[in-house]
Amino acid sequence: MKRAAGFALFWIAVGMVINMLLPNLFVQILCAVICVLIGYELYSCR
Repeated sequence: MKRAAGFALFWIAVGMVINMLLPNLFVQILCAVICVLIGYELYSCR
């Protein structure tokens, strides 16, 4: 469980750094939505 939490926190930090580099709020929201959809598809393992 500690490894899963550490993995999640690491990628949250990476996402925060990427969001600082993106030009505006719309691009940030679009990137977050795409990442959530990809994460859901990978997690569900269909």
